[in-house]
Amino acid sequence: MAADSGAPGDAPGAGSSSSSFISGVEIKTRLGTDVSTGGGGRSGHDKLLDLRAERHADAARADPTDFDAHYSWALVLQEQAERAEQSGMDPNRRDAILIDACAKYAKARDLRANSISTLYNWGIALGDRARLKGDSGDAVEARAMWRQACEKYRAAVECDASRTQSTQALNNWGLALQQMATLERDPGARERRLLAAVGRFREAIRRDPGFHRAVYNLGTIMYALSERARGHGGRDPRRERSEHASSNGGTSKPEHHASDSNQTPLGSESAPTSADELQTAAAMYICCAQASGARPVYASSLRLVRHTLPLPALLAGTLTTAPPALGVATAHSWRRRWFVLDHEALWTGESWPADVGASGGGGAGGVGDAFGAVGAWNHSSTIPPWVGDATTTTNHDEQREERRARRRRRAAAADEALVARDGPWGFHVKTSDVASAQPCAESSLPSGYAFRVGMADGSSNYFLCDDDAARERWVDALTLVRHVAARERGEALRAELTSDATVAPQLRNKGRGAADEAR
Repeated sequence: MAADSGAPGDAPGAGSSSSSFISGVEIKTRLGTDVSTGGGGRSGHDKLLDLRAERHADAARADPTDFDAHYSWALVLQEQAERAEQSGMDPNRRDAILIDACAKYAKARDLRANSISTLYNWGIALGDRARLKGDSGDAVEARAMWRQACEKYRAAVECDASRTQSTQALNNWGLALQQMATLERDPGARERRLLAAVGRFREAIRRDPGFHRAVYNLGTIMYALSERARGHGGRDPRRERSEHASSNGGTSKPEHHASDSNQTPLGSESAPTSADELQTAAAMYICCAQASGARPVYASSLRLVRHTLPLPALLAGTLTTAPPALGVATAHSWRRRWFVLDHEALWTGESWPADVGASGGGGAGGVGDAFGAVGAWNHSSTIPPWVGDATTTTNHDEQREERRARRRRRAAAADEALVARDGPWGFHVKTSDVASAQPCAESSLPSGYAFRVGMADGSSNYFLCDDDAARERWVDALTLVRHVAARERGEALRAELTSDATVAPQLRNKGRGAADEAR
């Protein structure tokens, strides 16, 4: 299966073939375009565009400070360039029209520096020029044009103080970075472009979860990264570099590269590092896009990756949390649990899945030392079976294992006391009751990557992940499922999650009885 890492296509046809590749969806609609003149034959409409261009040119000459005249003139020129492309006009002629349009946008920007639509449409025009350069084989000029387009989208986002008018700019910015990645020869530079695109798409959906184009495009980036990791034997080079740094006594920190298109990181650029997790993440985003705004391109792409989801759930993995019944959660009360998110609820599984070991990675959060996981549900299993089983070769290792064993025994005893007092505890939160989900940094929480789930009644629940990529994925999933539920599209998501016969065995019994009992 070959992934398209950057070729964006218009929504009606991109990725609609049966070939096994996933492409992005770009917004070509210009902000402020007058669509009322689109009727009539082609030649008639072209003549009308000529008349409109002349009228705006006369207005601009009469009053050089008339913003509307320059801006509208640029829009007409841009539309003429698009129609010229449809008619097969010489690429050089189309490029000349786009250069003229960019000059008019530059004049409009000088007259009104904070015009979001001017910067956004200017970015589209530069992207069209970049494609012309790329089609002619001029990679250097294409890269320069994409870089300029990124700058215009960045400026549009920075002008949006209310954070409500720039989701389209963020989406197209991400696609421009994706295109730049295809032009990079250096694998490291290509990876940085793709991860920067992850941040732009993620920021777009955090600002507007209903913007399903950006949700889908984030899925395509995850898919491209999964194919890249698969080409390295299933492991993303980022993990190898992180492990190498750790083995040399260094610390692994997120890489934020101040590139010409990403001077300030905008949106988390975190992504899983294994091919399987990346593909599962791709399936999650594409599934949510299809549930939010069904499109043929979404459906065809989802068919390629749906099998990687923990069906009939959207997301499953380990999270660390405290019993919801505790008034004050102390450090010793936090436990690792297996959590599942589907179309209607976030809930705690009754046990670890059969294919997830105590020390292996799993789900979105990894498992690690999963002590106390089963004990909260089963009185007879409060002591994890692996306590004391480890073999050591040195006194240092023996002391370390003994300390771990003591911590596990204390945790198991605390779990047992809690179960004896309140019965089995777990979570079962309806997505319709979720008000927000966002990363957080609370000094009172145990170490880890925390996120907060705010409820409609004003209460909050806190969860910890093992890494930033897992946290961002859980926050994205909760944000998207909450929006789907708010739009009464939950049944559409349920249909996508249950349309396949394959269901993960550990999810067949959702354990709602125990969760409801805990409530």
